[in-house]
Amino acid sequence: MVNWKNSKIMFWTIWFLAVALLIYILQQIEFILNPLLAILTSLFMPLLIAGFLFYLLNPIVRVLEKIKVKRIFGVSLVMVFLVGIVVLTLFLGLPILVEQTSSLIAGIPDFVNELDFYFRQLGDEPWMNQVDFDEIIVSIDTWLRNLGSNFLGGMLTSVGSFLQSLTDFFFTFITVPVILFYMLYDGHRFPGYLEKISPEPYKKNTKELVLKINETIASYISGKGMASLLVGIILFIMYTIAGFPFALLLSVFAAITNFIPYVGPFLGAGPAILVGMIDSPGKALLAAVFVLIVQQLDGNLFTPFLVGKSLSVHPLTVILILLASANIAGLLGMLIGVPVFAIIKTIVLYIIKVKKEKKITLT
Repeated sequence: MVNWKNSKIMFWTIWFLAVALLIYILQQIEFILNPLLAILTSLFMPLLIAGFLFYLLNPIVRVLEKIKVKRIFGVSLVMVFLVGIVVLTLFLGLPILVEQTSSLIAGIPDFVNELDFYFRQLGDEPWMNQVDFDEIIVSIDTWLRNLGSNFLGGMLTSVGSFLQSLTDFFFTFITVPVILFYMLYDGHRFPGYLEKISPEPYKKNTKELVLKINETIASYISGKGMASLLVGIILFIMYTIAGFPFALLLSVFAAITNFIPYVGPFLGAGPAILVGMIDSPGKALLAAVFVLIVQQLDGNLFTPFLVGKSLSVHPLTVILILLASANIAGLLGMLIGVPVFAIIKTIVLYIIKVKKEKKITLT
């Protein structure tokens, strides 16, 4: 006879039913759930940005501590450095990015004409007679024009949306430095604080788990951030020397997408190849060669040295995570999907490890 009190199936069934019931009840009380979701949504982006910057800048604070600089002074120096970078970016880099983005959208007709020319040359080949290139060109032209108009329209046509975006931007711009300052100043105390408030049997395990999660996030974000920065800088130098238009915009986009494992380099290469094609097929090929060289450096030197094996996730698993996260949250989902999975994996593996150790101890 089955002892249901000690049955794992019964235990987990009750837990799943309890969670499902809780979700159902929350859905029925929208007047409580909606304001709560609104608060969490407004806090999500500032916390995400502050957390990202924390893991990028905390190593600098720790280095300053090692050379006998008090933490408060080290954090202050890092914050001044960050504010200086942001100010320079806003006054020097942002106008260039806006100008290059506008020029890129304005150049869509020229790009479509170039594609039309190449496709018509290709259409003269006997083996391509069955392909309707006119329909392909019209489809590409429509898609690109819709993309450009939607992009500009989303920023300029709706005054309400623009004001809301402006409000969100200033809220984030003001809150992120405050959150970041306290993260840098008190972040090292967080594991100890969680250990204190945890139940007595789990104090040690809680601190160990938090430290492991922190190590996983820190090694990935700080390492991948530095690798992506190097990728962006090298590509910017290459594009500038080769006379590519929109060099800064293309290199910034490549640096951002470089955070996405495996798929990121291809996403970053796409715009550069398309922009190069406006000039000539040779320039498009040159852009592909540039990206290939830099990604080889990143894959074989930058990322292995700076990130190491902090994720240890199978490539097929990464692809599946990217597909799922892209459907859920678009580009943002692709950027944070793999690190979130790595955190969950760290938690699960640690729980399994602790359970095995307890069984060995009991026996």
